[in-house]
Amino acid sequence: MGVNVCVIYHHYPHYRAPILRELKINGENNYEFWGDVEEISGINPFTGDEIVEIKRLSFRRWGPVWILSGYWKVLFRNNLKVFIVLGNPNMPASWIIACVGRALGKKVLFWSHGWRKPEPPIKARIRNIYFRLCNKVLVYGKRAKSIAVAAGFPEKNVAVIYNSLDFDKSEKILKRIFMDEDNDAGRPQLFFEKRKNPVIICTARLIRSCRFDLLFEAAAEMKRRDCPINILLVGDGPERMDLEAMAKDLALDVHFFGACYDEEVLGKLIYFSDLTVSPGKIGLTVIHSLTYGTPAITHGDMDFQMPEAEAIIPDVTGAFFERGNYLDLADKIQGWLDRSTDRNFVRGACMAEIKEHWTPRNQRRLIDQAISQLYAS
Repeated sequence: MGVNVCVIYHHYPHYRAPILRELKINGENNYEFWGDVEEISGINPFTGDEIVEIKRLSFRRWGPVWILSGYWKVLFRNNLKVFIVLGNPNMPASWIIACVGRALGKKVLFWSHGWRKPEPPIKARIRNIYFRLCNKVLVYGKRAKSIAVAAGFPEKNVAVIYNSLDFDKSEKILKRIFMDEDNDAGRPQLFFEKRKNPVIICTARLIRSCRFDLLFEAAAEMKRRDCPINILLVGDGPERMDLEAMAKDLALDVHFFGACYDEEVLGKLIYFSDLTVSPGKIGLTVIHSLTYGTPAITHGDMDFQMPEAEAIIPDVTGAFFERGNYLDLADKIQGWLDRSTDRNFVRGACMAEIKEHWTPRNQRRLIDQAISQLYAS
């Protein structure tokens, strides 16, 4: 069955578990996984389970440099034919594994954001030199590939694999929600006095880069227009106290739910909300939102976005506003809420976008395909 593939990461965030299981169970190749199992930057790691074994490496940071150790014992194993490595130029191990691996006749793929925005010629050339160390770069979105090609990188050496969360688990939760929807049993009753107002949700850490201050300013503007909204923030973080004070000063209806890792609860909160709004970068939050049928709004300056923002199709699965402009954000939220589009139609469009591109099954298929193409060429 296929070839033996070694996947090397600094560590696997908890949300990577579904794609690793998918590769292990249904992959066309034999996959094994190496990485640290400690928490990094507040992100809980996936440490393995009965399906996936995470073989231990050691990771630490030295300023901007990412130090990964313990991988040398893997490089010279004859039975390993392919290395998939986290493609981060600040991680010297990625340079070493690519150079040594290719010298030994192995195929090397970088799993990376790749190209985030157009760069000055010298910086773009350096980036291309780094990514040319491997046979193929696996990127999360089509925009990264188009930027790479525009910068002179070979198109055939870039494969779009998208990103994913636990789609199968979400599907089971959705089935339970559908069974209860008629009697509204699952709808969150968080705004008892003003429950008829639309609910705007965001599931994210409360940090400055999320720019929830813009959402609050937009909500205050909508209140002045006699279009009040309820805001539901699911998450915690260093900005919570400042945001609570701001919500009080602006007399907004904001519910700070706090951190939540129960997918059953999260699924219901998202499904029964009207919109997800993430004024800063949106990342996997948009995948989470669209999975449960809730459209998303974020800023449209893609040079400062995450690749998952590509899941937003304007007027279909969400909308974009002008980055940093709370008045335009208010316009986009109000414009969406004023639409006469059937809510079930919108849910269907959101779920269809996820099912077509942003699932572990599709991600695994594209990774297997990228490896097959290397051997075919």
